Amino acid sequence: IDTGINALASLSTGQQFGTDIKDKIERVKRCKHGSNGQLRAKRSLRQRIDEVAKGIVALGGDLDVVVVEQLKNLGKNGKLRRRLSKNIRRSIGTWNWKYWLGRLEQQCERNRVSFRTVSPCYTSQTCSRCGHVDRGNRDGEMFKCQKCGHADNADINASQNILGRFLTGPYGAGYKPMVGKIYQL
Repeated sequence: IDTGINALASLSTGQQFGTDIKDKIERVKRCKHGSNGQLRAKRSLRQRIDEVAKGIVALGGDLDVVVVEQLKNLGKNGKLRRRLSKNIRRSIGTWNWKYWLGRLEQQCERNRVSFRTVSPCYTSQTCSRCGHVDRGNRDGEMFKCQKCGHADNADINASQNILGRFLTGPYGAGYKPMVGKIYQL
């Protein structure tokens, strides 16, 4: 699963869940900090996150493993390293990525689905077809490889890279699904 602000979860199968999440994030950001309106907006956002997590795990009985990016240092330390702008840090803090990953992991445990994480380094800049890494490959929500010309949604391309990284990495090299398909989120 590739986690994002425009679509909460993008799967390697091409499906996207939580495409309405950006509106809910903006609603929370517009409200005065600590107001009743902000509390209602946060509850609405968390309810939507819960619905998306349940919907992904309930895709079917053949779901065997969920692989996500190991997101960290996106909040307060991002300012020190200048990794993210203030607006992006505020958005990420608003929709609470830790809550999202926690709820997804909880749903996986309840439904006996394996939950794994991989490094997120360059997943959104790497071509899922040829493996070419270039910052210019991604332009907003569109991905177009500078080398082979492959074009796709940037989040779906990243989710395919996450799945590939799991399957070829130290934990996924010998992984064989017991029942059915592997979905990358």
